[in-house]
Amino acid sequence: MRKIKRSVLMAGMSATLLFAASHTAWSETAGLDEVIVSATRTEQPVEDVNASVQVISRESIERFSGRSVAEVLQFATGMLVRDTGSSANVSLRGFDSGHTLILVDGMRRTEKYAGSNVNNLSLEDIERIEIVRGPMSALYGSEALGGVINIITRRAMDRPPTQAKLTLGGTGDGQRETALLHLSSGWASPRTRHRVGLEAKYREPFRVDKDSVDTDLREENRLFLNYDGRFTLDTGADMGLTLEYVEQDDKGVGLDRFGNPYDQLERETRYFVGGSYSDVVGAGLLDVNLGYGTSSATVNRGTAEDETTDFDQYQSELTYAWEAFEGHFFNVGAGYRYDDVEISTLSGAVDREVTHLFAQDQWSITDTVELTLGGRYDNYSDFGDTFNPRATLAWRPGDWGFRVSHGTGFRAPTLLNLYMQDMVRGAFLIRGNEDLKPEKSVTTEAAVTYRFRQGRVELIVHDSRLRDLVASQATGDLVNGRTELVYQNVDKATIRGAELLMDLMPSDVSRIHFGAEYIDARDTTLDERLTDRPRWQARIGASRHFGRTAIEFRVRHLEDFWAPDPGIPDAENYNSRFTTTSLHLDHRFSSSISLFGGVDNLFDRKMPDNMAFRGTPDDPGARYYYAGIKGTF
Repeated sequence: MRKIKRSVLMAGMSATLLFAASHTAWSETAGLDEVIVSATRTEQPVEDVNASVQVISRESIERFSGRSVAEVLQFATGMLVRDTGSSANVSLRGFDSGHTLILVDGMRRTEKYAGSNVNNLSLEDIERIEIVRGPMSALYGSEALGGVINIITRRAMDRPPTQAKLTLGGTGDGQRETALLHLSSGWASPRTRHRVGLEAKYREPFRVDKDSVDTDLREENRLFLNYDGRFTLDTGADMGLTLEYVEQDDKGVGLDRFGNPYDQLERETRYFVGGSYSDVVGAGLLDVNLGYGTSSATVNRGTAEDETTDFDQYQSELTYAWEAFEGHFFNVGAGYRYDDVEISTLSGAVDREVTHLFAQDQWSITDTVELTLGGRYDNYSDFGDTFNPRATLAWRPGDWGFRVSHGTGFRAPTLLNLYMQDMVRGAFLIRGNEDLKPEKSVTTEAAVTYRFRQGRVELIVHDSRLRDLVASQATGDLVNGRTELVYQNVDKATIRGAELLMDLMPSDVSRIHFGAEYIDARDTTLDERLTDRPRWQARIGASRHFGRTAIEFRVRHLEDFWAPDPGIPDAENYNSRFTTTSLHLDHRFSSSISLFGGVDNLFDRKMPDNMAFRGTPDDPGARYYYAGIKGTF
């Protein structure tokens, strides 16, 4: 029976209990025999893990233009990204964007409206992105119905290099001129390691109609500063310190419902301080993680008055992982979170306390059969408690792998859902409801995998049933000439789908990745198809090295996207399709200097009107050229 050795436990586990579940994963740039960070942050070979996971490595991230995290996620399996530059909505497997949990090193970040925005995360500071598709509330709690995206940041090193990267870009019609600067350096002593990083971004606005007054994509100004420190104590324990600063100052011009121009703005200042402690205690590893984040934001996307957010968040979690007895590897943990939020659209300052407990057993029944059982209990100060279990059974005879899993997920009502007061959106006035219940899901998933010398093929099918979905409902009343809407638990839905994935390495210098996804998402209350989703998605990426030169070609296709034209009142839903192609080239002149460049949306395809998020096309809006230089010293 396979054993999880103490030496592996000591070497592989640190900081946060990142993905306390079994995974099936591949790195987009690593070889198929690579290891990944899995259940309890121990290193495990890819073939030993048991759920649907994608790992996007730093090397792969470097082969994008560097505009944003959203740009990278658009090419991830099962992902739908609506990227408006200033912000981005991210969803997995046909679920709503609020059903995908976004973490950084296993912890949450504050954001305007107490939400999340991957475009306010520093791309320079990312080591890799780990994506789990499927319900993960049994380990991570609220929002993890469709899956979890965990951004793993770069760590201080024993011999830290100094790196500088400058990228310039713009669209073919002379818009969206972009300047990106990435800098990082570090220093170390026998027991301490330090890393500092900076990312500065400036981007001109974009207009679909260059003669129009209003901007479709706003001018962007971002500044990211980050620090990571690692300290080894005399006892052998490890401590970590993380500091982050984010400043956003985006501007644009909009048109109100009467056609009058107004100034758009999206400003936010955010700080985060995190601390970690990790040590071997008894037969296992103890991890303690603390975090404090604060955001202050002002937004105007077309409202009569600016909308403000002041958000303070405290987080703590303690986890312990050990092999209790032969074949059983246990993870247990407890945590606490306190949110203190004041949003101008709420009835007043509100707060929320969340406590949680979780446990998981990874049981190696035989050398080829594994059973993972886990569950998490969450208690919320505003709506009560919930328990979410998950089970996975895997069998791996030889080159084949078979897996079936079943789990539940939930999403707590957001603070806006509960306490919103008189939020104006066009002709509507939206109000919260303090009696809301959490949204819930039940998901079953099955997968079969075949591995061979030059690659792997995987087929996954999944079925989810959702209930108590929150939607704004008209009350029949008019308030100051606007239709009153109130949030209610009214909707039910089913989401069924399949994913076919192929990862091939024809040679040591070439790689091909292909993914095709089918989604059937329906509102079972009305027996109608859910809007703002494609029925089909496909992605293909091919890369090859020619000595010091590397080239990558990517294609993304969306088919049967079901939605109305947002620019036409009471428009009917219709299907649309969209294909975008990207090309990236990198040439290494020496061990320290490289030049790179590329073209996104190579054939200058226009996004269909019904696919544009609230009428805004995905960034960058048109064919986009970029080039840059990178130095490592």
